[in-house]
Amino acid sequence: MAMTAPASVPDPEPQRLHEPAIHEGFQPAPFQIVSEPQQLKAFADPLRNRILHLLADREATNQQLAAALGESQAKVLHHVRVLLETGLIVLVAERIKGGNVEKFYRATARLYGIRAKPDEESSITGPVFEGLLQEIVASEARWPEQPQSWELRRARLSPERVAEFTQRINALIGEYWGSGDGAAPDEPGAPLMAFASVTFRHPIDDAPDAPDAKE
Repeated sequence: MAMTAPASVPDPEPQRLHEPAIHEGFQPAPFQIVSEPQQLKAFADPLRNRILHLLADREATNQQLAAALGESQAKVLHHVRVLLETGLIVLVAERIKGGNVEKFYRATARLYGIRAKPDEESSITGPVFEGLLQEIVASEARWPEQPQSWELRRARLSPERVAEFTQRINALIGEYWGSGDGAAPDEPGAPLMAFASVTFRHPIDDAPDAPDAKE
Protein backbone atom coordinates (compact mmCIF):
# COMPACT_ATOMS: atom_id res chain seq x y z
CA MET A 1 0.00 0.00 0.00
CA ALA A 2 1.41 3.38 -0.94
CA MET A 3 2.19 5.67 1.97
CA THR A 4 2.52 9.42 1.86
CA ALA A 5 5.40 10.94 3.81
CA PRO A 6 4.90 14.33 5.44
CA ALA A 7 6.06 17.42 3.62
CA SER A 8 9.75 18.05 4.07
CA VAL A 9 10.75 20.56 6.70
CA PRO A 10 11.89 23.87 5.14
CA ASP A 11 15.60 24.67 5.24
CA PRO A 12 16.69 27.18 7.88
CA GLU A 13 17.13 30.78 6.85
CA PRO A 14 20.67 31.65 5.65
CA GLN A 15 21.47 33.69 8.75
CA ARG A 16 20.55 30.67 10.90
CA LEU A 17 22.48 28.13 8.84
CA HIS A 18 24.01 26.49 11.92
CA GLU A 19 20.84 26.62 14.02
CA PRO A 20 17.63 24.64 13.51
CA ALA A 21 14.64 26.66 12.37
CA ILE A 22 11.71 26.89 14.79
CA HIS A 23 8.49 25.27 13.54
CA GLU A 24 5.80 26.67 15.84
CA GLY A 25 2.58 24.70 15.99
CA PHE A 26 4.18 21.69 14.27
CA GLN A 27 2.22 18.43 14.46
CA PRO A 28 3.72 15.03 13.55
CA ALA A 29 2.44 13.26 10.45
CA PRO A 30 0.46 10.06 11.16
CA PHE A 31 3.02 7.94 9.29
CA GLN A 32 6.37 8.47 7.59
CA ILE A 33 8.40 6.13 5.39
CA VAL A 34 12.11 6.05 6.26
CA SER A 35 14.40 4.82 3.49
CA GLU A 36 17.24 7.38 3.29
CA PRO A 37 20.55 5.86 4.51
CA GLN A 38 21.29 8.65 7.01
CA GLN A 39 17.83 8.43 8.55
CA LEU A 40 18.04 4.64 8.69
CA LYS A 41 21.34 4.94 10.58
CA ALA A 42 19.55 7.09 13.16
CA PHE A 43 17.42 4.06 14.05
CA ALA A 44 20.55 1.98 14.71
CA ASP A 45 20.62 3.01 18.37
CA PRO A 46 18.07 1.95 21.04
CA LEU A 47 18.17 5.29 22.87
CA ARG A 48 17.41 7.24 19.70
CA ASN A 49 14.44 4.97 19.09
CA ARG A 50 13.13 5.70 22.59
CA ILE A 51 13.62 9.45 22.10
CA LEU A 52 11.60 9.27 18.90
CA HIS A 53 8.80 7.35 20.64
CA LEU A 54 8.58 9.99 23.36
CA LEU A 55 8.68 12.94 20.96
CA ALA A 56 6.03 11.31 18.79
CA ASP A 57 3.68 11.60 21.77
CA ARG A 58 4.56 15.09 22.99
CA GLU A 59 7.07 17.91 22.73
CA ALA A 60 9.93 17.93 25.24
CA THR A 61 13.23 19.59 26.07
CA ASN A 62 16.54 17.78 26.34
CA GLN A 63 16.29 17.99 30.14
CA GLN A 64 12.78 16.49 30.11
CA LEU A 65 13.89 13.71 27.77
CA ALA A 66 16.85 12.85 30.00
CA ALA A 67 14.63 12.72 33.10
CA ALA A 68 12.01 10.56 31.38
CA LEU A 69 14.59 8.15 29.97
CA GLY A 70 16.86 8.00 33.02
CA GLU A 71 19.91 9.10 31.05
CA SER A 72 22.38 11.96 31.37
CA GLN A 73 21.53 15.23 29.63
CA ALA A 74 24.84 15.18 27.74
CA LYS A 75 24.17 11.69 26.35
CA VAL A 76 20.62 12.55 25.33
CA LEU A 77 21.73 15.83 23.74
CA HIS A 78 24.16 13.96 21.49
CA HIS A 79 21.33 11.79 20.16
CA VAL A 80 18.94 14.74 19.86
CA ARG A 81 21.47 16.45 17.61
CA VAL A 82 21.74 13.34 15.43
CA LEU A 83 17.96 13.21 15.06
CA LEU A 84 17.85 16.92 14.23
CA GLU A 85 20.56 16.57 11.58
CA THR A 86 18.74 13.67 9.93
CA GLY A 87 15.40 15.51 9.94
CA LEU A 88 13.54 13.01 12.15
CA ILE A 89 12.78 15.63 14.80
CA VAL A 90 12.29 19.40 14.61
CA LEU A 91 12.62 22.32 16.98
CA VAL A 92 9.11 23.57 17.77
CA ALA A 93 9.67 26.24 20.44
CA GLU A 94 12.22 28.23 22.42
CA ARG A 95 11.21 29.59 25.82
CA ILE A 96 13.09 31.63 28.40
CA LYS A 97 13.11 30.13 31.89
CA GLY A 98 15.31 31.43 34.68
CA GLY A 99 17.62 33.17 32.25
CA ASN A 100 18.08 30.00 30.19
CA VAL A 101 16.68 29.17 26.77
CA GLU A 102 14.67 25.94 26.77
CA LYS A 103 14.37 24.24 23.40
CA PHE A 104 11.39 21.97 22.73
CA TYR A 105 11.52 19.22 20.13
CA ARG A 106 8.94 17.06 18.37
CA ALA A 107 9.18 13.99 16.15
CA THR A 108 8.21 14.44 12.50
CA ALA A 109 5.82 11.46 12.65
CA ARG A 110 3.83 9.40 15.14
CA LEU A 111 4.79 6.17 13.39
CA TYR A 112 7.74 5.36 11.15
CA GLY A 113 7.86 2.69 8.47
CA ILE A 114 11.43 1.47 8.07
CA ARG A 115 12.21 0.46 4.49
CA ALA A 116 15.79 -0.77 4.62
CA LYS A 117 17.70 -2.70 1.98
CA PRO A 118 18.69 -6.27 2.92
CA ASP A 119 22.28 -5.23 3.66
CA GLU A 120 21.04 -2.43 5.97
CA GLU A 121 18.54 -4.42 8.03
CA SER A 122 21.04 -6.19 10.29
CA SER A 123 22.30 -2.90 11.77
CA ILE A 124 18.77 -1.69 12.54
CA THR A 125 16.84 -4.72 13.78
CA GLY A 126 18.87 -5.23 16.98
CA PRO A 127 18.74 -1.60 18.22
CA VAL A 128 15.01 -1.29 17.43
CA PHE A 129 14.17 -4.37 19.50
CA GLU A 130 16.67 -3.47 22.23
CA GLY A 131 14.93 -0.11 22.60
CA LEU A 132 11.58 -1.92 22.74
CA LEU A 133 12.89 -4.26 25.46
CA GLN A 134 14.10 -1.27 27.50
CA GLU A 135 10.64 0.28 27.25
CA ILE A 136 8.98 -2.96 28.38
CA VAL A 137 11.29 -3.20 31.41
CA ALA A 138 10.68 0.47 32.26
CA SER A 139 6.91 -0.10 31.92
CA GLU A 140 7.03 -3.05 34.34
CA ALA A 141 8.90 -0.92 36.87
CA ARG A 142 6.55 2.05 36.63
CA TRP A 143 3.23 0.23 36.16
CA PRO A 144 3.63 -3.10 38.05
CA GLU A 145 -0.15 -3.64 38.21
CA GLN A 146 -0.65 -3.20 34.46
CA PRO A 147 -1.15 -6.63 32.84
CA GLN A 148 1.04 -7.41 29.84
CA SER A 149 0.02 -9.82 27.10
CA TRP A 150 2.68 -12.17 25.74
CA GLU A 151 2.26 -14.61 22.89
CA LEU A 152 4.92 -16.74 21.20
CA ARG A 153 4.12 -19.29 18.52
CA ARG A 154 6.02 -21.49 16.08
CA ALA A 155 4.45 -23.45 13.25
CA ARG A 156 5.21 -24.60 9.72
CA LEU A 157 3.15 -22.32 7.47
CA SER A 158 3.15 -21.94 3.72
CA PRO A 159 3.91 -18.50 2.23
CA GLU A 160 0.23 -18.22 1.32
CA ARG A 161 -0.88 -18.81 4.92
CA VAL A 162 1.69 -16.32 6.21
CA ALA A 163 0.41 -13.72 3.73
CA GLU A 164 -3.18 -14.39 4.82
CA PHE A 165 -2.24 -14.05 8.49
CA THR A 166 -0.32 -10.83 7.84
CA GLN A 167 -3.26 -9.30 5.98
CA ARG A 168 -5.73 -10.19 8.73
CA ILE A 169 -3.56 -9.05 11.63
CA ASN A 170 -2.67 -5.80 9.86
CA ALA A 171 -6.38 -5.07 9.46
CA LEU A 172 -6.92 -5.63 13.20
CA ILE A 173 -3.89 -3.52 14.09
CA GLY A 174 -5.19 -0.71 11.90
CA GLU A 175 -8.60 -0.82 13.61
CA TYR A 176 -7.21 -0.37 17.12
CA TRP A 177 -3.77 1.15 16.72
CA GLY A 178 -3.84 3.03 13.43
CA SER A 179 -1.86 2.36 10.29
CA GLY A 180 -0.10 4.12 7.46
CA ASP A 181 -3.52 5.22 6.20
CA GLY A 182 -3.96 7.32 9.33
CA ALA A 183 -3.64 7.11 13.09
CA ALA A 184 -6.48 5.61 15.10
CA PRO A 185 -8.33 8.26 17.15
CA ASP A 186 -7.05 8.51 20.70
CA GLU A 187 -9.40 8.02 23.64
CA PRO A 188 -8.99 11.16 25.80
CA GLY A 189 -7.72 10.33 29.27
CA ALA A 190 -6.97 6.69 28.43
CA PRO A 191 -3.53 5.17 29.19
CA LEU A 192 -0.89 5.31 26.47
CA MET A 193 -0.45 1.68 25.40
CA ALA A 194 2.03 0.08 23.00
CA PHE A 195 1.89 -2.93 20.71
CA ALA A 196 4.67 -4.77 18.87
CA SER A 197 4.42 -7.65 16.42
CA VAL A 198 6.94 -9.47 14.28
CA THR A 199 6.68 -12.52 12.03
CA PHE A 200 9.95 -14.14 10.99
CA ARG A 201 11.36 -17.40 9.70
CA HIS A 202 12.91 -19.25 12.62
CA PRO A 203 16.71 -19.65 12.41
CA ILE A 204 16.53 -23.35 13.34
CA ASP A 205 14.36 -24.17 10.30
CA ASP A 206 15.83 -27.20 8.51
CA ALA A 207 13.55 -27.05 5.44
CA PRO A 208 15.12 -28.14 2.13
CA ASP A 209 15.33 -24.55 0.86
CA ALA A 210 17.37 -23.36 3.87
CA PRO A 211 20.71 -21.76 2.81
CA ASP A 212 22.71 -24.36 4.74
CA ALA A 213 20.52 -27.37 3.91
CA LYS A 214 22.50 -30.48 3.06
CA GLU A 215 21.84 -32.27 -0.19
